Amino acid sequence: MISRSQRCWLMPLVMALCALHVWMAASVSRTFSTTFDEIAHLTAGYAYWTTGDYRFQPENGNLPQRLAALPLLTQGVKFPPADGYNWKMANVWLIGSDFFYKNGNNLPAMLAAGRTMNALLSGILCFLIFIWSRALFEQRAALLSLMLAVFSPALLANGGLITSDTAAALGFTVASLAWWRLLQHVTIGRLLAAGLGAGLLAISKHSVVLFAPMALLVLGVRLMRTKPLVVSFSKHHFRLAGWKRLPALAGVSAIALGLCITVIWGTYGFRYQASPPDAQAGASFVQSWDEVLLKNHPPPPSHAAPDTINLQPGPVQYFVAWSRAHRILPEAWLYGLSFVEINARGRMAFFAGEYRLTGWRSFFPTLFLLKTTIPALTLMALGLAGLASVPANRRHIWLYRVSPLIVLLVVYWTFSIQSKLNIGHRHLLPTYAALFILAGGSTLLLRWHKAWCLPLVLLLVWHGRESLAIRPDYLAHFNPLGGGPKQAYHLFVDSSLDWGQDLPRLHTWLEKHTTGERIYLSYFGTGDPKHEGIDAIRIGDPFYPELNVSVLKGGVYCLSATMFSRVYSPIRGPWSEKDEIAYQLFSTWLRHLRSLPAEAPPTWMDGTALDTNETSARLANYDSLRFGRLCHFLQSRPPNDRIGYSILIFRLSEEDVSLAMNAPLPLLNKRILKAMN
Repeated sequence: MISRSQRCWLMPLVMALCALHVWMAASVSRTFSTTFDEIAHLTAGYAYWTTGDYRFQPENGNLPQRLAALPLLTQGVKFPPADGYNWKMANVWLIGSDFFYKNGNNLPAMLAAGRTMNALLSGILCFLIFIWSRALFEQRAALLSLMLAVFSPALLANGGLITSDTAAALGFTVASLAWWRLLQHVTIGRLLAAGLGAGLLAISKHSVVLFAPMALLVLGVRLMRTKPLVVSFSKHHFRLAGWKRLPALAGVSAIALGLCITVIWGTYGFRYQASPPDAQAGASFVQSWDEVLLKNHPPPPSHAAPDTINLQPGPVQYFVAWSRAHRILPEAWLYGLSFVEINARGRMAFFAGEYRLTGWRSFFPTLFLLKTTIPALTLMALGLAGLASVPANRRHIWLYRVSPLIVLLVVYWTFSIQSKLNIGHRHLLPTYAALFILAGGSTLLLRWHKAWCLPLVLLLVWHGRESLAIRPDYLAHFNPLGGGPKQAYHLFVDSSLDWGQDLPRLHTWLEKHTTGERIYLSYFGTGDPKHEGIDAIRIGDPFYPELNVSVLKGGVYCLSATMFSRVYSPIRGPWSEKDEIAYQLFSTWLRHLRSLPAEAPPTWMDGTALDTNETSARLANYDSLRFGRLCHFLQSRPPNDRIGYSILIFRLSEEDVSLAMNAPLPLLNKRILKAMN
């Protein structure tokens, strides 16, 4: 037990640790460029505040976007005018490009402010983890849970970026705790907390739909316990037993749901339409309602591959259509829900050399095991062991007390394993809070022998050391089980490793290590290399609008790990004979094209005229094929250097490039095998 004198400094220590977490997450901001989704989140959030137009990025949570943009209201930033085609079509990416890179705003200051707001949410989550762990176990357990959270690379990585994942993790934790407390003792304060907690989650991310089965399962657990339900209003207290609990719980559930819906409406100004009254004529979402409701979509052919995405309307579309017809919820929230559900049905992803549209059941479990520190994994396992060590006659009591956490983990992990959207570790963030709280159960082992104290402390020290060692690259953290962050690009990419964050350090590296060399760049992200002072030739880059198919030569090749895996390229996976035939065909055509007089219109090799769109499409095909062959060649050699684990640096001579681009495939493969051996 902790003495009274120790309690005097306990809460200041807890607050200091939470503040340290906020600082660690936010202080690395200027190390990184804009990560992929931040441009959309910050632009949409600022549009919500200044124009009341909710059509921009409605699928990613109104609350976290608003919070991130809140400091910008005092910075005097210049925002693109609310007119023109991009605004009419709610193209947040193009509007954001102007906002970030063309309006003369102080981008590092904008990002730092928005990231700090998200880091504050992460700090609040750490505090809530401490509070829940203390309520379950004791002060020592709560401090253990808190230390795991404060130094967690997963929480620090996402807490330091402008995304909705931290808000969702906080929302799930708040909603679960508030609902559980309400089911034990009904008071007005707890009823408000339950409704507002669910509302917080609903305006943070549309994964709130998972809270419905969680709430029902927890309610079932409560009903299985025969303990009477205490209902307190003002000075009146009622003890309801047996079936009498049902109408009371049904009533408070309805009120909590009503409060949740009120929070959603309030976030959108109690206005149904996503567009403000003064919106320009024809203003719409980036995709039409017919598209997100999957209306009139033809069924997939019977011979479709098993990896084909199902594009038939489902329960979500029917619910959204009905709610839209009756205006049950704001238009933007309903649109975001259907948009998210459709996109969750599949997206091209990379996992250990494989590519799929509809994911792998082993994706998230493997990702969790490799991106969580080994001491944290050990403490989580010891937490469960501690709970199992409770005497048999009291085990059911402990199981009841931790049931909301178990339910959260079971429901969320069941969904995650079944999920077809396998693009990022951040989607597991809501499970970390529950696991860190349960890890506090490891202190129950101290009841059996005080010697357990030393390994618990050593594991916490190891956890903190691993976190400090990876700083500032929390996003790229991988434990040694998968070869660490240096080898991670062989297994995972996208927001688990490379989200476009390392342009500033690439600029610094190029200034230090290159002099007059050609710089080639294939970059994954929405950062602007030119804005970061990087003058490079872009190759194999479908995210960059200006296609360049000039002849590749020797130089420094800077390849984002996500681009190197070619997960979003039409040419992915092992280089095949089919790829080689297509590459040789387009190479021959390009030589033909370059041989034409400057004023001559482009033609195919048989003389067929090509219009601008046809020419651009074929040049893009050639660029993808060329980049695929280059990556095939580079697979056999380690990078010469790395920029923050997300950008691979290869120094290639003229001979290297000539071999990669021009050598007959048998000779190329022979050289690759020789290099690998």
